[in-house]
Amino acid sequence: MPSAAAEQRPAAAPGLVLRACDTVLDILRNEPRRMLLWILGIYGGLWFVAAFSFPSLPAVGYEMALRGREWPTGPWSNPPLAPWLTQIAGLLTGGWTGSQIVLSVGSALLTLLLLWRLGAAMLGRSGATLAVALTILIGCFGAEVLGYDPAIAALPLSVAAVALYRRAVLGTTRAPWIWLGLVCGLLGNAEHAGFALILTLVAHLLLTRQGRRQLLSSGPAIAAGLAVMLLAPHLSWLAQPDDTAAPVGIWSRIVAAFGFLSGQVGLHLGLIALAVLAALPRLPLQGEPAELNIDAPSGFDRSLILAAAFGPSLLIALAHVLGWFSIGATTGSALAALSGLALLMLLPPHFALRAPRLAVVLWLLVLVGAPFVAIGSIYSRAYGNGPLPAELYPARALSNAMQAVWKSRTTKPLDIVTGSARQAGFVALYASPRPSVFVDADVKKSPWINPQRLKQSGTLAVWSTDEFPRTDDLPPPYRAALGDVSPVYGTMVLPLGRGKLKAYGWAMIPPEGVTLQAPAAPAASPQPAPPPAAGN
Repeated sequence: MPSAAAEQRPAAAPGLVLRACDTVLDILRNEPRRMLLWILGIYGGLWFVAAFSFPSLPAVGYEMALRGREWPTGPWSNPPLAPWLTQIAGLLTGGWTGSQIVLSVGSALLTLLLLWRLGAAMLGRSGATLAVALTILIGCFGAEVLGYDPAIAALPLSVAAVALYRRAVLGTTRAPWIWLGLVCGLLGNAEHAGFALILTLVAHLLLTRQGRRQLLSSGPAIAAGLAVMLLAPHLSWLAQPDDTAAPVGIWSRIVAAFGFLSGQVGLHLGLIALAVLAALPRLPLQGEPAELNIDAPSGFDRSLILAAAFGPSLLIALAHVLGWFSIGATTGSALAALSGLALLMLLPPHFALRAPRLAVVLWLLVLVGAPFVAIGSIYSRAYGNGPLPAELYPARALSNAMQAVWKSRTTKPLDIVTGSARQAGFVALYASPRPSVFVDADVKKSPWINPQRLKQSGTLAVWSTDEFPRTDDLPPPYRAALGDVSPVYGTMVLPLGRGKLKAYGWAMIPPEGVTLQAPAAPAASPQPAPPPAAGN
């Protein structure tokens, strides 16, 4: 007969899970700083492991690197801070591409830490830790942290701007205003959505009693002057008309604005789902409702966080309808850092989780499971019929092959690679010294390239046959930009792994006055000596 211990063994796993859920809630209530350290350690550690598990960077990493090399202040649609920081990180680490991962995950961790400090001043430590726990459920703190982009660069700056604004308005010294001006200048250079947050803070300053009192001081003028000074180079680009944008009708703009707001809701689905589950009536194995207590925020703090969390998205949607703002791929993610804290501002100081264990299980699944889901999703796409993810692309092999093409025909360094941001970016990132990229052979996308530089340096044009099928002639857009040249053409086939191949065409245009050499022939194998003549 089975023993009593054996009969009880199947119930051990559910019991362990239930006790773990109760322990998480106890630590949140009684030891919030310890809970914060656990959250940051697990979150940062798992996403670092996920990011470094791939052989290459995500596609946005190559774009940031190719733009960062040029230290740009424009063009119009591209804020420059993320490329600048990418280039600085690369220089400090000797060109290590993993520095982008450190920037990305590090920015997310810094955002959560700054959010905790802001929340602790408003809601106490338990409330601040709960805000951090809720924030990691937002979409931009998921797989997006695998790549460093303008939105990730803007996240810590947006939280810092709100925290410094609060300190400046409620304080009596000038230092917070100075720091606020510097942070707002960096925020506008990081993501254009940052301008919406800056306008929201200005409106809050004008509409609140505490803010209007500060208008009589020199603080707001100092902050505004410093912000404009930092933004001036990029504002000179924004003042120019955007010739690359096609005219869009009013109804299309209205649809895009509603789509943007719907996307913002989708970004917060994890947060919304957890809030709904936590409020469900008592379910089996849920235990007693968990009482949570947070400090009551002041009216100023509540209005500030709610305005900063929701106001910028509404401003951007309205500005897009009026044709004043163009919504980009990363616009929404840059505005999401304060949503978890805003949710707590809507709750009373004392509230109960009716389904606490279910909520904790869902939260733990996201905290621990999301990095592994991201890894599995990217690797699974390698076996489908679609394009290979950039994270798995043999970019270094492509770069080495293209460098060999150039070096086998001239001793001049490869200074310019012409092609799409993806393909030419693959070649440029792993080349040494790193060349510039003539993106799509378009000077509007690559203001650092001009005809004189092209003539002096020459270029290596690279394209995949998915982009342009012919490999014996320049693609028409490249021909129009490069003029009447007679390049040397070639074709190569790049193994992608798992039985897949990618065909590439390349065209080498030498620098002015340089004659291309024939590629070095392979060394001939020694011929056997003739047999001795008969009779010798």
